Amino acid sequence: MLRVTREVWRKHNRRLLPVSCYSTTSDLPSEADVVIIGGGSIGCNTFYQLAKKGVKTVLLERNKITSGTTWHTGGLVWRLRPSDIDIQLLTSTTEQLQALEQETGLNPGYVQDGGLFISRTEERLKEYKRLKTLGSYFGIQSEIISSDEAAKIHPLLNPKNFNDALYSPSDGCLDPSMLCAALTKGARNHGGKLVEDCSVTGILVEKDSEFRKVEGVVTKSGTIRTKAVVNATGVWSREIARMVGVEIPLVPIKHAYVITESIPQAKGTPNIRDHDASIYYRTQGDTLYVGGYEINPEIIKDVQADFAFGLYELDLDIFGIHLKEANGLTPIMEKIGIKSNICGPESFTPDHRPLIGEDPRVFGFYHACGLNSAGMMFGPGIAKELASLIVHGSSDLPMFVFDIARFTPGMQKNRPWATERSQEAYAKNYSIVFPYDQPLAGRNFKIDAFHEACVARGAVMEQAQGWERPAYYIKNKTAPVRDYDWYGEYGYVRNSDKRYEEELERELTFDFSKQTDLIREEALSARTNVALFNISYFAKMYLTGPDAQKAAEWIFTANTDRPAEKIIYSCALNKAGGTESDLTIIGLNQGVGTLVGPIIKGKGYYIVAGGASGYHTKMHLRREIKRHGLSATITDVTERLGILSIQGPKSRELLQSLTDHPLIDEKLPFGMSTLIKIEGHSCRVFRLSFIGELGYEVHIPRASCISVYNKVEQAGRRFDMRHAGYRALYSLSCEKGYHLWNVDLRSDDNPVEASLGMTCRKNGMYLGKEAVDRLKKEGVKKLRVFVTLNDQIPLWGNETIWRNDQIIGFLRRGDYGYFLKSSIGLGYVKNPSNENVTKEFLTTGKYEVEVMGKRYPANVHLESPFDPTNQRLAGYYEHQLREQERVEDSYYYN
Repeated sequence: MLRVTREVWRKHNRRLLPVSCYSTTSDLPSEADVVIIGGGSIGCNTFYQLAKKGVKTVLLERNKITSGTTWHTGGLVWRLRPSDIDIQLLTSTTEQLQALEQETGLNPGYVQDGGLFISRTEERLKEYKRLKTLGSYFGIQSEIISSDEAAKIHPLLNPKNFNDALYSPSDGCLDPSMLCAALTKGARNHGGKLVEDCSVTGILVEKDSEFRKVEGVVTKSGTIRTKAVVNATGVWSREIARMVGVEIPLVPIKHAYVITESIPQAKGTPNIRDHDASIYYRTQGDTLYVGGYEINPEIIKDVQADFAFGLYELDLDIFGIHLKEANGLTPIMEKIGIKSNICGPESFTPDHRPLIGEDPRVFGFYHACGLNSAGMMFGPGIAKELASLIVHGSSDLPMFVFDIARFTPGMQKNRPWATERSQEAYAKNYSIVFPYDQPLAGRNFKIDAFHEACVARGAVMEQAQGWERPAYYIKNKTAPVRDYDWYGEYGYVRNSDKRYEEELERELTFDFSKQTDLIREEALSARTNVALFNISYFAKMYLTGPDAQKAAEWIFTANTDRPAEKIIYSCALNKAGGTESDLTIIGLNQGVGTLVGPIIKGKGYYIVAGGASGYHTKMHLRREIKRHGLSATITDVTERLGILSIQGPKSRELLQSLTDHPLIDEKLPFGMSTLIKIEGHSCRVFRLSFIGELGYEVHIPRASCISVYNKVEQAGRRFDMRHAGYRALYSLSCEKGYHLWNVDLRSDDNPVEASLGMTCRKNGMYLGKEAVDRLKKEGVKKLRVFVTLNDQIPLWGNETIWRNDQIIGFLRRGDYGYFLKSSIGLGYVKNPSNENVTKEFLTTGKYEVEVMGKRYPANVHLESPFDPTNQRLAGYYEHQLREQERVEDSYYYN
């Protein structure tokens, strides 16, 4: 039931008063540089940021500012998150809030009253120690304290109810109405125009065969001509997106909190997050706001178009679990009454992250929605990045984990999939962020041709961008992923088959994996014998057309004008020189009329890129082709081809037993591709390795996949071939020091900083080349390094790197090197004096890595010490003992 509460609420809580009408004009402007639709937190923040940059900006609100869901939000602002990008966004938020009043003369309602994170388990405490460690790199002060110490800071807490806490004194909270008032005033001071009571009825787009382009916004009061529209309409964002012909994976869910009667002892106490109980507190004067994330939230099909300053009736059958947990944490809750409650619609997404950025299919249409009830704390930081993207073409921070392009169109338009995933993400919002946790919802969305065969062999699957891929293989049993059972809620019956869930539960740890022995066997089989990897989810595409060579020259950093069938490793950059993708490219010979050897006119290329960012890569290429008016086409063949990667010293012998095509070095040297036949099936083979071994990738048309797999599997028995999954693959790749996009190579990393300068050609012009040339000439302020530990301590990423008792960086990626017998990591370091990072800087000093608050001696390398002369890639294994002796002498510091 809907209850309209604007007048009722006015009597109870002045903090939640909506913003008055701040319209700056009654006449609709005829044109604008940018039109923002939606006057909530993210809309007002983006309005302010764009206006500050001198952009002619109009903000349209169908009702009044904050009238959607912003007006009733809890407004908590935390500083610590298990992601460096999140922390930087929240730091940006804090800095902006502290400066806003001075600029506008209006108090944004920001109170820095601190925060407590409650810990009830040892694993939760480890997570908090990780938060503290990463936060220290960014200058965020926090402290692990006992429950008794926490009770001294917050006297209402029952110290016997929990074990420890993380205290973050710079956390705070916001008043949503006061913030939006300050933001809109600041934007208007810079020339921005705000029009309230102005609903949008359509968006004008220019259409062509592949892309659309924004041309204007139609409202009930007239039309505004514009080339850029920001969709900041919260739970109504799907309807606005449909105006330009796209769907987005956004799900409205009811979210609630209650407000207590007066508790004098609450005054001045910090806010609370009790993740283990899935509840949070906000202190407001002498009252507490108590909310949480339940396992069975009420999902809303659609929110009424005219819903404004409205709420729903609170269902205590759903919310009651939070009150029970609150009674244990703060016993006074059992004695005082509830003054009122807030239950409103919020927009949630399949991975509990916002939908941000320009839509890959519509030039000038930007998403700024799906804030997952965190719009107040992320709004200022996200808006700053979005404004930079709109004005400069790229954001300052690497925003892929927020980018709409992390979801493929198939995922975006599949409402049942989005609903499943969003419900589970909501329910698990406060769960510990373990390195290898996996969702149960929305699984088996995409499966490759080898899927059933891999599962039958014991593959325990994990998902990436909707694809199922093997994580590792268990012996003598199987663990198939079952349909989502909604944890037994909504009338569903829990699955009786728990094999997959039990496998996942074994991996919920910050210690070494309980499957370490299995993964070690898989990894070492690739180092010492032969292993088979299914990497079919990798993105695969063809670049063809009259201007294919011109497109390749502009988009790729490497020289692509090479002999046909030469495998080229390259980066694709943005305008600022950041790396948008790394990929392999081959120039094609005249084909034979098959999928792996197509007949093309003129120059053409076969391109392979990482699967998790495959859609992002594809659309980056297509948009650059379109922007430059080139006559070239990107054809996605990801689902039509499978890839089996055969790696290890015996890989050539195994593959040669299956084909008549000679695989000796003279016929197929490293870094070359050719067409072969296996049992009459045409395949393309790459002499290539993602792990630093002699190896081959076999690219197979889907119709031939199982036949070829069966032959490989049968032949593999003679070589004691081992099936291996992505856990081993990423360990091996990390051990070799290879890059993993969006982890240790991101859109804020220049190839020169990432030690990939060799992929960037000197001659000709390509996107981002100016930034590359500048760093090659001037040197770098940050540099990617390889780290090993002497102690047997697991590394997962986000651990800080110390040099001479100063923090100089943190690990982006952590793993275990089974051949090196060491924990390993990849990260970036900076010189504390703000000078260039040089070899001299790296080769002097004492290095340590901080893991959960404790520092361990570390060894730092410019490159991985594993096979530094690439003998294994060339298939030369007889000199490995001598090479390993040199490896042991290559450490900078012990």
